[in-house]
Amino acid sequence: MSMESRCEPYRSKLKAEPFATVIPDRRPEVKYHAGVGLAKLAVGYQSWGGARGGEIYERTTDGWSLLFRVESGTPPSELPWRAQPAGGESIGELE
Repeated sequence: MSMESRCEPYRSKLKAEPFATVIPDRRPEVKYHAGVGLAKLAVGYQSWGGARGGEIYERTTDGWSLLFRVESGTPPSELPWRAQPAGGESIGELE
């Protein structure tokens, strides 16, 4: 099952915080973050065998914008923000 489909049931719980992460293997599944760095740590955290995996969202005037989606087990060197230019770009919109 893809990370996108695993995160789907939790998207309705997103609130008006600046950043949020959806990580199906964590309780609670949805957490809010004051900065994107903390959100990246939550998704990219690894105890062994690669990243925890999940989705990172940013609150915008139009709702929530998906910044990153990381599959569980992704090696740290392949995390999407490591290959992205500074400033970041959204990879998808959530309506």
